[in-house]
Amino acid sequence: MKYIPGIRCYKGYKLNTNENQFSTSKNIFFLLKIISNNFEKLKFYPDYDNTQFINIISKIYKINKNKIFISNGSDESLFFLFFLFKNFKLKIPIISYPFYNVYSYFHKIIKKNIKFKNILKLKNIFLAIPNSPTGEFFKKKLILKKILKKNFIIIDEAYSDYYNLGYKKYINKNNNLIIINTLSKSFSAAGIRIGFIFSNKYIINKIKLIKQCFNSYNINIISNYIGIECLKDRDYLFLKIQKNNYLKLLFNIFFKNKKKKKNNFIFLKKKIYFFFFFKKKKIFFIFFKKNIRINISNLKIFILIINFFFIWS
Repeated sequence: MKYIPGIRCYKGYKLNTNENQFSTSKNIFFLLKIISNNFEKLKFYPDYDNTQFINIISKIYKINKNKIFISNGSDESLFFLFFLFKNFKLKIPIISYPFYNVYSYFHKIIKKNIKFKNILKLKNIFLAIPNSPTGEFFKKKLILKKILKKNFIIIDEAYSDYYNLGYKKYINKNNNLIIINTLSKSFSAAGIRIGFIFSNKYIINKIKLIKQCFNSYNINIISNYIGIECLKDRDYLFLKIQKNNYLKLLFNIFFKNKKKKKNNFIFLKKKIYFFFFFKKKKIFFIFFKKNIRINISNLKIFILIINFFFIWS
């Protein structure tokens, strides 16, 4: 079993991999000066503890520094966590991020796939909130009740910034809550490959030990600077989120999609020929059995999709 990325297209509109269609923080333009002033540092290995970056994260999210781990993309975070819990029987939603099943297979983990709506009834669970690709989520009180249990719960919060559904502040030494996050979605920085794990000190130290066996210098100097600037520019982050939610409202109204979903995409029941029609028009979606996932895009692409939709229908 292997993970198959969304098709990389060089002509047309790529709406099949959940990349944020809005640009990265403009603060990064100022990095040219920062990098030029620190050019000599590129001959050295980066800080393996990512001290400066972790200090910024700690201040922004108000989380103790010993509860933070930085990885080379959230997929690496997932790999480390699946390795750490390989001797547990994991519960994973039937429809969710494909890498959960890939890493389970790679680490030979005994897992059970459960319907998303039923997964909180079980222990040792691994889920995304909001879920990908369906956009499902749970009421906050149900998650908090689960967090209080002794068994671990791993929450992938790749899309949580869009609807403020994060649970980082509930991490403490008395629970086994583990949060995964990334700069790839709401921060529009998929290209620099930076992910995070938030948990109690004991679990973070275990993850650090695993990392040292793979690659002790996992975040390069340039990505480190870019990641810091992305996190610091909170005003631009909130502006992008508002744009995304507004355009998602337009998409939902047009496609008459009444279900409440919490992501930067819409999930529609469409036939396969709907997918192929738009593919011929150089607009790339992703097809899940009887469903189409369309990444929220800018107004120009939205209008283009509407025009082609009327031709298709």
